[in-house]
Amino acid sequence: MRKPSPHTGLAVIAWFKLIKALVLLFVGAGLLRLVDADIATFLAPAMNVFHLHAHSRLLHSLLLKLTFLSPHHVVMMAYASLLYATLLLVEGLGLWLQASWAAYLTVISTSLFLPIEFAEVFRRASVAHVAVLLINVGIVAYLVVQLGVRSLSGQWQPPHQADP
Repeated sequence: MRKPSPHTGLAVIAWFKLIKALVLLFVGAGLLRLVDADIATFLAPAMNVFHLHAHSRLLHSLLLKLTFLSPHHVVMMAYASLLYATLLLVEGLGLWLQASWAAYLTVISTSLFLPIEFAEVFRRASVAHVAVLLINVGIVAYLVVQLGVRSLSGQWQPPHQADP
């Protein structure tokens, strides 16, 4: 049996981040599509590729939850979703390329949400909430260990400049 590469964990986390980013991109695009007809026309080809039509159960469910919000709030939610998706894309691509800055960024950004996730578990404990919390704690712990190991072993170090 082959020993897993030390980079396998980074690749798994990178894929996880990239998939979350893709989902949030579609959520943001879908929200914008609900508010603006011009945006809906622009996004229609991409939305059709992924079968996110107006009669989609996913969009219908989303519509039912958003009926009480003003268009301004929906647009702000769309922008927040797109902004967070961008952060996740940067993290995912950086981790895929094994960049140390991406590991630090992921540790910081994921750690910032841990208190909210802890509170959510205590407020409404469910399998999904506990799973999300454990996955994110695991990601932070794994990356902190990897950063320590790689820093001590000389990996992820910036190249030394020659003295003149």
